[in-house]
Amino acid sequence: MQETLWTLMLSAAFFCTTMTMTPGPNNILLTQSGANYGVKRTLPHVLGIRAGQTSLHIAMLLGLGSLFESWPLLHQVLRVLSIGYLIYLAYRISTSSVGEQVSEEESKPMTFKEATFFQLINPKSWMATITLCSAFTISGDAYWLSGLLGVLVYNLVGFPASFTWVCLGSAIRNLLNSAKRRSYFNWTMGFLLLFTIPLIVR
Repeated sequence: MQETLWTLMLSAAFFCTTMTMTPGPNNILLTQSGANYGVKRTLPHVLGIRAGQTSLHIAMLLGLGSLFESWPLLHQVLRVLSIGYLIYLAYRISTSSVGEQVSEEESKPMTFKEATFFQLINPKSWMATITLCSAFTISGDAYWLSGLLGVLVYNLVGFPASFTWVCLGSAIRNLLNSAKRRSYFNWTMGFLLLFTIPLIVR
């Protein structure tokens, strides 16, 4: 059983790498934040993503998925919330202030709480946790061991993946040496975020 468990976790690690390294709402937002605010100020955003995804993951292990099977309307409610919040975030980053004299109140990165909440309605987070809880757990006595190891693997892979996108944004920051360039960049990231909506409505 131990050999099966470690083989399963290795497969889960590859899956998590695919989910966390490929473009999606979180990575678009992290790149935008890294470019506008730098690595240090984006740290609460990264931690919020991990906290939100871990909470969702554990809730799934406890049986949250069965609730959606019993109440299909909840899925539609989640879809509407996801679309609405993605549109709001796209507008927020596209129209964020970029002038030289902008105060921290006028332009600030996503907070820990905001990033945590976003995972609860982020379609890619749901897709990842549902797959991890269904395909990468062992039924019976090993369910919780395999499930919690999956949570650990997801975080071990997710942290460096998130920072990769933040660092990419931070590297781009040197090129955004004027308010006009920063504005164009933010509008581009806003439109890219909108392009993730088809993942929800398909």
